[in-house]
Amino acid sequence: MKFKLIVSLMASLLFAPMSFAMTQQEQLQDINKILNAHPDIIAGLHNNLVMYLQQQEGLSLTLKENHDFIYANPDHPSYGAKQPKLTIAVITDLSCPWCKKLDPELRKLVSEYPDKIRIVNIYVPLKEKGNPVNSTTFALNVWKNNPDKFNSVEKMLYSKPGIHNLRSITKVAQKEGVTQNLKDVVHAMEMSAKNYQLMLKLGVQGTPAMIIDDQLIPGYLPYDQLLQLVKERL
Repeated sequence: MKFKLIVSLMASLLFAPMSFAMTQQEQLQDINKILNAHPDIIAGLHNNLVMYLQQQEGLSLTLKENHDFIYANPDHPSYGAKQPKLTIAVITDLSCPWCKKLDPELRKLVSEYPDKIRIVNIYVPLKEKGNPVNSTTFALNVWKNNPDKFNSVEKMLYSKPGIHNLRSITKVAQKEGVTQNLKDVVHAMEMSAKNYQLMLKLGVQGTPAMIIDDQLIPGYLPYDQLLQLVKERL
């Protein structure tokens, strides 16, 4: 237990994307203090670092192999700058509570940098597995067939608390006059399956997850932390 706690602390010092308050030199000093105080963890920590670097190499290769699928795929809903300086790919689920919370933060970010940032949403219906007509297949169909209706549809889907079902999706479709997108979901299902396979290849275990400048950031980030992360890359 002690080893795991110390390794977790070390990992947070080394790899946490939001360790903005500390300089690299300060982080190294803290790490040296921990190692000097607990030399028994050095071997285990070394193994963890080696594993981490191997995972990063695998991540880089996966991102390279799937670059066009992620960033140049017209089937992925996207918004923001036409010629962005930074593109953020978001693995998201329209039924996920933390995804629902992250979406307005991302839109706020784009509103602050409309000519510099583009968001690409990669939908995975993790909460609605087994249902061919789900929030993902419906939204992908609307994006493809009725792009003028997409923003309002997506906003309604994200705004509903809890997990979607056929009833909630149909309600949105009827309100926006796009019920035809509840049918013929074969292509959307194929796209959804590819998105899920990408998620697995990246080692993502839940939503949301963001890919920012080839760095994978799992989970929700509050706006101030997200803004700081982005500023460093603009």
